Amino acid sequence: MARTAIKKSNPKPMTDRRQGWWLLEEIGRIIAAESTDGGGIQAIVDTIAEHMSMEVASIYLYDPDARELTLWATHGLDSASVGNVKMSVDEGLTGIVAQKMEPVMAVDALAHPRYKYFPETGEERYHSFLGVPVVERGRLLGVLIVQTSRRRRFTPAEVRLFRAIAIPVAGLLAQVQLRARLESQEQERLSAQQRLDEAVNLLARYEGPKRLPSTAKSHVRLAGFSAAPGFGIGRAHMMKPEVSFANIVRERKGPAKRERARARLAVRNAIHELQATKQRIQETVPEVDAAVFDAQRMMLEDETLIGRIDALIEEGISAEAALERTVAELTSSFEKLDDGYFKDRALDIRDIGQRVLRHMLGVGEQRRSFKSAVVMVATDVALSDLAMVEHENLRGVVLASGGVTSHASILAKSLEIPTVVGADHAGEVIHEGDHLIVDGNAGVVYVNPPIEVVREYERLEREYRAFNRDLERLRDMPAETLDGYQVTISANIALLADVNLALLHGADGVGLYRTELPFLSHRDFLSEDEQFDLYRRLVLGMEGRPVTIRTLDLGADKYPRYLNMPREENPFLGWRSIRISLEMPNVFRPQLRAILRASALGPVRVMFPMISSLDEIRQVKWLLAEAKHELTAAGVAFDPNMQVGMMLEVPAAVYLAPNFAEEVDFFSIGTNDLIQYILAVDRSNRKVGPLYEPLHPAVLQCIANAIAAAKRAGKRVSICGEMAADPTCTLVLVGLGLDDLSAGPFFIPAIKRLIRAVRFEDVQSLADEVLRLSTVTEVKGCIFETIRELGLIDIMEMYR
Repeated sequence: MARTAIKKSNPKPMTDRRQGWWLLEEIGRIIAAESTDGGGIQAIVDTIAEHMSMEVASIYLYDPDARELTLWATHGLDSASVGNVKMSVDEGLTGIVAQKMEPVMAVDALAHPRYKYFPETGEERYHSFLGVPVVERGRLLGVLIVQTSRRRRFTPAEVRLFRAIAIPVAGLLAQVQLRARLESQEQERLSAQQRLDEAVNLLARYEGPKRLPSTAKSHVRLAGFSAAPGFGIGRAHMMKPEVSFANIVRERKGPAKRERARARLAVRNAIHELQATKQRIQETVPEVDAAVFDAQRMMLEDETLIGRIDALIEEGISAEAALERTVAELTSSFEKLDDGYFKDRALDIRDIGQRVLRHMLGVGEQRRSFKSAVVMVATDVALSDLAMVEHENLRGVVLASGGVTSHASILAKSLEIPTVVGADHAGEVIHEGDHLIVDGNAGVVYVNPPIEVVREYERLEREYRAFNRDLERLRDMPAETLDGYQVTISANIALLADVNLALLHGADGVGLYRTELPFLSHRDFLSEDEQFDLYRRLVLGMEGRPVTIRTLDLGADKYPRYLNMPREENPFLGWRSIRISLEMPNVFRPQLRAILRASALGPVRVMFPMISSLDEIRQVKWLLAEAKHELTAAGVAFDPNMQVGMMLEVPAAVYLAPNFAEEVDFFSIGTNDLIQYILAVDRSNRKVGPLYEPLHPAVLQCIANAIAAAKRAGKRVSICGEMAADPTCTLVLVGLGLDDLSAGPFFIPAIKRLIRAVRFEDVQSLADEVLRLSTVTEVKGCIFETIRELGLIDIMEMYR
């Protein structure tokens, strides 16, 4: 077992809270840097002993099958005893800790009737004893022990600190246990394979060489990108084309006239099928550009395509072979053009080629249904392919290529199907019938996972379902503290399908509707009527609950292909968001009119992103007034008093919040961008990602100043960034006086439960305290201690 060197010092006992927070943060860093050799556990006991003036610190690992505790790491006892000292839970003071699942203290351990002496440890000179259980979700993983030679009583503060330390240690011990089981299983597998090889060799001596089928399947972990959250377990189903040009008859067998007629009939049938597919997609995911099917239909109706097929048939080849050559020629010519639009046309040509070939071969479009749980695996899938899959037993989607904003990814997310894209080599590694786990949260795929991994995901699924059943009763209850302070909990949504999730989880409204996704999926800017139809369905779907619509937030990492933007050196500081809208009034005005028209159907608010100056917000308001005038002149209804808000997501807007409060009706703090602008950290950059810290004192000060400015002006203020979905941040945000938290629908019940379990005066005190702190370590320690005191650890564990 590796031992990590710790720099020697002359530490003093840690009795104040700040020192305890430092120790927690230091242990957190050790765990974050843990390698596969298990050295992190040794580093933890070294750190505890040396920085708390404890002569002994040890960790025992618990084996539930044997009901046995094994010394796993120690500072102070004989290192040779590690791995060799074992005891039943019925033995020793350590066993009492395991039995009671509570801290056990002894001023003179040697005089305790349950004391068990292990001569190999050399512990006979240590008298005082404190043991705390290391527990994860009610399951004992081990015991943390400290000892001193001086007889002493541990203070309540020290006991609390050790219990706090045991919580992050639990996650590390869980990893150690799982790694040990996997290594044991791998050794068993190798041993079994060795025995099989020996048997084959022995058999070969008498019967000649024979190849015996191997039943062992290798365990593989594929990394990709999360396209739709959640996790699913099922057997692999490899998506393959229903037909292929590989096996077609190439020579024409009959008259050319008959072949031409057969080709034209197949094209007509493909056109009718495209129209039906378009209608189905529009009903399922209206944000996605169903015009792709119109473009394909127009290609099929173009005489250039069918004329080329006719000419090739006249040369003596079959209709199928003529189609194959036509598709190859058109695809090649489009791919040679250095333009994204024409490269997309090449994909369309391939898709319609497959569609027409199916009809030539008499293979109709069929919905794929599954009798048991499956995970669909493909290199990539067309939107129409995924729309033809029955979703009842579809547990996940794995794509070797594709992106998180592809049409297929958008549809999978709207259907709540866990999806991982960009999983390299998925097509070569995964085979039909393989056992798969798709973790759409982490962007990971497990192929033929060991039983321990399967059990862990099954356990997580059971706990998640039980946790949510408990939260269902909160759906129609307000997010109100024990002393009556009420917070609005709204949903962030990007798809109309998310409306059902928002209602299911008890959202009070929509705090952020991201309008850019339809623009990213379409081939051109949406018209006013197309946008109005989406907003109309959103407002009506929310059944009278307020809806906040954010205008286009294009740019940075979200440029539509048709915008033809040159690459910027620093896109997050470049031409994006409201800057694009103000420079393209021909695009901005139709959106403003569409939002105004939707306001006649229910409570709608409009919100403008990335505002950094008063000139910008005044120009925006002028364009909005102009849109109102145009609708009035046309006799179109809208709400003349529709509320106007802006996002505070750049430092300039926070500093000018008092001035902006005179211009708008409400603020929404966009923490995703605000944090990275305040801290100068690109959170997508792995080198500096750990510096992206929502609980940084500078971030909290900015949020507090923005809320205070809004309150002084009598304006409401919300948060709609990822920070709103983090239960660790909820108590501080509510304590700062936030009116509205807007998060993904999934997080709403947990946030409600947290708010309903506290008093507003307590979280106000917490917020006042963290604003006086100067480091992230101190802030996290303060929040963590408050959460423990309020008995809210179960919520934190479920969402960590």
